[in-house]
Amino acid sequence: MSPPTAARAWRWGNVPIPEAHLVGLATGILLQVVRPWRPPWPGWIGQAGGWLLLLAGLWLGAWAVRAAAGVDLERPDQLVDGGPYALSRNPMYVAWTAGYTGAALVIGTAWPLLLLPVVLVATQVAVLREERSLERRFGDAYRSYRASVRRYL
Repeated sequence: MSPPTAARAWRWGNVPIPEAHLVGLATGILLQVVRPWRPPWPGWIGQAGGWLLLLAGLWLGAWAVRAAAGVDLERPDQLVDGGPYALSRNPMYVAWTAGYTGAALVIGTAWPLLLLPVVLVATQVAVLREERSLERRFGDAYRSYRASVRRYL
């Protein structure tokens, strides 16, 4: 269930630290310094698309944190199914992936894009672990939510 409207305030503790995304991006930037590798398309295309993805990721992430503000996501006492959670069970991971891709395009390096599949596999492993935990905690309510809302997009 969605948290009460009055409780919707920013909660910094609900901003996840996406380890896989941070490691992938940092590794890609380090590889760019050691061995520069630019994407094959013109820089302006990467800049335009990159800023669009980066801003979309920031917007979606802020919306997701705001929608979950009344719940401690580390130890949830209720399901969050409103806002972007009505469209995706994992909008923060979608936001981080959009931001990651956008940052790589804005910076103009191909390395993080090459590392993106590894980042996505690591993210999927984390998501599956979180889903098992939510199913144990919320049982049929979570199974119903899972059946009606897509995992990512």
